[in-house]
Amino acid sequence: MIRTLAPHQRTLAYLAGLGAPLLVIPLTAGSAAAASAPAPSAVTSAVASAAAYPSALAGASPAFTEYNAATSPNAHTNGAVLAPDYQYGSLQAEATGRQAVQLVGQGKHVSFTLAKAANAVDFHYALPDSLEGGGINAPLDLLVDGKVATSLSLTSEFSWLYGTYPYTNTPFVAQPDGEVPHDYYNDVRYHFASTLPAGTVVTLRVDAGDDAPWYVVNTADFETVGAPIAEPASGYVDVTQAPYNVDDTGATDVTAALQNAIDAASAAGEGVYLPQGTYTISAPLNVNNVKVLGAGEWYTVLTGSNVEFNGQQNPASTNVDVSNLSMFGNVDQREDSDTEVTAFNGGFSHSRISNVWIQNEKVGVWITGPSTDLTLTGLRIQDTTADGVNLDAYGGPVTDTTVSNNFLRNTGDDGIALWSQNYGDTDDLVVHNTVDTPGLANNIGVYGAGAGDVVAGNLLQDTVQFGAGIGIEQRFDSVPMSGTLNVLGNELVRTGQFDPGNDYGAGSVLFYPSQGDMDSTVNVVGNAILDSPYAAFQFQNSNTYSGAAVTTAPTTGYSVSNVNIVGNLVHGVGTFVFQDQAPGSAYVAATAADGVGDAGVFSCGAGFTLTRGPGDLGFDSSTCGMPAASPLWAYPGTTTFEAAAVGQASPVQRVAIVNTASVATTLGAITPSAGFSVAPDPQHPCGTSLDAAAVTDTAAWCMVDVSFTPSADGVTQGSLTIASSQGTKTVALFGDTDPIGGDGGVAPPADLALTATLSSSSALQYFPASNANDGNNGSYWESQDGDAWPQTLTADLGAVQPEGSVVLTLPSNWGTRVQTIEVLGSTDGTTYSTLVPSADYTFDPSLQNTVTIPLPAGTQDRYLQISVTGNTGWDAAQISEFEIFG
Repeated sequence: MIRTLAPHQRTLAYLAGLGAPLLVIPLTAGSAAAASAPAPSAVTSAVASAAAYPSALAGASPAFTEYNAATSPNAHTNGAVLAPDYQYGSLQAEATGRQAVQLVGQGKHVSFTLAKAANAVDFHYALPDSLEGGGINAPLDLLVDGKVATSLSLTSEFSWLYGTYPYTNTPFVAQPDGEVPHDYYNDVRYHFASTLPAGTVVTLRVDAGDDAPWYVVNTADFETVGAPIAEPASGYVDVTQAPYNVDDTGATDVTAALQNAIDAASAAGEGVYLPQGTYTISAPLNVNNVKVLGAGEWYTVLTGSNVEFNGQQNPASTNVDVSNLSMFGNVDQREDSDTEVTAFNGGFSHSRISNVWIQNEKVGVWITGPSTDLTLTGLRIQDTTADGVNLDAYGGPVTDTTVSNNFLRNTGDDGIALWSQNYGDTDDLVVHNTVDTPGLANNIGVYGAGAGDVVAGNLLQDTVQFGAGIGIEQRFDSVPMSGTLNVLGNELVRTGQFDPGNDYGAGSVLFYPSQGDMDSTVNVVGNAILDSPYAAFQFQNSNTYSGAAVTTAPTTGYSVSNVNIVGNLVHGVGTFVFQDQAPGSAYVAATAADGVGDAGVFSCGAGFTLTRGPGDLGFDSSTCGMPAASPLWAYPGTTTFEAAAVGQASPVQRVAIVNTASVATTLGAITPSAGFSVAPDPQHPCGTSLDAAAVTDTAAWCMVDVSFTPSADGVTQGSLTIASSQGTKTVALFGDTDPIGGDGGVAPPADLALTATLSSSSALQYFPASNANDGNNGSYWESQDGDAWPQTLTADLGAVQPEGSVVLTLPSNWGTRVQTIEVLGSTDGTTYSTLVPSADYTFDPSLQNTVTIPLPAGTQDRYLQISVTGNTGWDAAQISEFEIFG
C-alpha cells in the first residue's frame, strides 16, 4: 500500500493562508475574466475537523493481519503472480491490490510466513465456474510447516455472475456495457488446533485430488481467536437448554424454537445466549428490545436459507443488541425482490450490532428509516450480491447512526451507502471503515441529503465496476442534498474504474447531479488519492458525455456548486486530477498532485470553474479530450473449457475485444496458443480496426470464438494474444478433459426456460414474470391479487424444440398449498392446445415445494404455458421457478 505523503505535507503549510484573496482561473477560451474571491467560510471549520482524521491512519482496525499473496514480503510462491490489471472482467481487477497468485498443477503453492502468532485464517480465493453456471467444488490442501493440516473445501457457487444488473448465473459473454463475467471471489476460513507462533509457514498447495483446473489466491487474513465467550452470569437465557432445547449441531431447522426463545427473552427483559455451535434457520428472526449474544464470530454460526435478523419498520425496533456470532447465507444470485436474504434488515433505533461476521448474503445490513441512534461496529461483511451497508431513508429519516471500524470486501454493489430515498440521512457518521473491491457502484456512496453527515478516516480500495471510491450523487430519486457533508481524511487506493456505460473513466471522488442541482456545502479535506487508474476528482454531467472521443460538452445539465477541496494529496493518477464535465464550480486549495497521466484538468466547455487558492501544486495543465493512448480491453480475462474429448474440438466460448481509447485502434493478429483455435464470431466479427470507444457504436468492439482441442488427457494452459496499435493484450486460456462439476458442470440437463422470455396475464408490482426464470428459488412471480382466474405464465423458448417435462417450484420455506394447473403448448403463440389437463398439484415444503409435470411423448412447441385456476395458499397464482427440460 502506497503512503507517499511528502507532497501532501508540503501543502499543509499553505492552509494557514486560506483567508487570502484567491485567483479564479478560467479553464476554457472565452470564459469569464479572472477575479478575486474570499475563501469560503466553511473551509476553516472543515480543516479543523479533518485534523482528527489523518489519512495515513485511515481504515478499520480489524482483528486480523492481512497478507497479499502477490505482493506481501511474507508471501512466497512457485505459481504465477498475475500482473496488475484494472480492467473489469479479469481476475486481478476484482482482487484486493489488483494482483493475485494463480496455482495450476500439482506441487504449485503459495506460502505465508507469519509475522505474528495466529490460530485462525481466512483466505480470499477464486475458482473457475462450470460451463453451465452454478459453480464447482474443489479441495485444496492447507499445510503448516510442511505438514498437511486439512483439506479446505472451496467453491465457486457464490461467485461468477453474468450479464447486466441484476445479473444471472447463466454463463454468457456479450456487449461491453455490462455483459461481462465477473465477481470471481469467495472466502473460506479455518481455525487451527493450536496457536502458531511467529515464523510459522502456512501453505496452500495443489496436491493429488485437488482437481480444479486452476486456483487463485488473493489474500490471507491471519488472527488470534480467543476462547469462546461464556454465558453471562445473569440476564441471559441459554437457548440450547429447556424449555427451548435449540439444536446447536446444524442438523435440524431451529427457526421456530429460536424465535420462541427470542420472543420470551424480549417479553421478560432478558437476552438470549447462543453457545458455540451451528444453528440452521430458514426464515428471518424478528428482534425487538432484546440482546442476542453468541460465543464469538468463530464459534456461533447461523446458516441455512433466509439467514436474517429482522427489525420492525415504522416504528423501528428499539434496544436491540446483536453481537459475537457469524451469519453464513446461501445467496448465489442477486434478486432485489427477495427481501429475506439480508443479514440485518429493517428499522433499528437505540440499538447496536457488533462483532458479526456476515458472508454470502444479498446485503449485510439494510436499515430502513425511520431509525435513529444505531451503532454498527466490528462487522466483517464479505461476498454479498448487493450492498454491504445501506442506510435507506425510505419510510423515515435515518439519523445519528454510526458506521465505524467495519471491514467490507467483495460486496455486489456499494460497500456503504447513505441513500436518502424519501427522507434524509442526517448526522450520520461513516468513519474508520475499510471497504475493498465493491463489485458495482462506489466504495462509499452518498445519495441525496447529507446534512451533518461525516465520511472520514476510511480506507477505500479497488473499485471494480461503474463507480468511484466516494460517490456524492443526486441520484436514485433521492431527496435534494442539503446542509453540510464533510469528507475528511480518507485514503482512496486504486479507486475509480473505466465505465463502459460512458466509455471513459470514473474518478476516485465523483460528484454526479443526475437528478437535480447539488448546491449544498461539501467539504473534501485532507484525503489521499493514491494510484487512481483514471481521474482523482470528477464532476459528471447529468447528460452524460457519449463516448471517449467527445470534445463537445452537453448543452444542458444540472450543476454542482459549494464544493471545497482543500489539503488533499493526489499521488499517481491515470488521466486527470480534475475531470470537469458538469456546470458549476469548486474551490480548491493546498491540494498537491504528482504522477499525473494526461493533464491536470479535463474541460470541454461544460461551464465549470475551479477557484484556486494557495498551495496547489502539480495540475496546472488542461486539455479537452479523453486519452488517445489507452490499453485494449479483452474479457473474460480467463476462459476455461471442461470435459473436452481428446482430439475433438470443444464448444466455442466468446472473448470480447474492446477499444477504450478516444481514437480508432488498428487490430493485428489474434493468435491462440497450441491446443486452442479461434474463429470470427458470427454476430460481432473482428475486422482490421476498432472505432473510438463509444456507447452506441458496435464497431468499437468485436468478438472471437475460441475452442479447445486436447491432444492428451489433463489440463492444458495457454493464451490468446491480441495485437493492436494500442499494444498487445493477452487472455488466459485453460482446457480440461475432465468435467469440473458443481451445480452446473456438463451432466445436469439444461433448463430451457432459463434463456426463455416469460410473460404473464398479470403480475403484482415487484413480482414480475421474469422472477420465475431467474434461477433464484427465493424470488417468485405472483399474479395480481384478487384478479379473476385463470392466470397464466407463458415461456417463449425462441424456437420450436422438444420438451419432456415442466418443473414448478415455490420458496422452500413456504407452507403447504395446492394450486390447480393446466399445461398448454403452442408453436405460434396464438393457438394453444392442452398438453396436460387441469389438475391439483400439492407444493409440500418437505419435498422442497417442487412439483414435476411430465409432458406427453413427442411434445415440440415454442411456447409453453401454465394456466392456474386456484391456489389454497393465496388469492393469486404463485410460481418461484418455471423450469422446462427436454
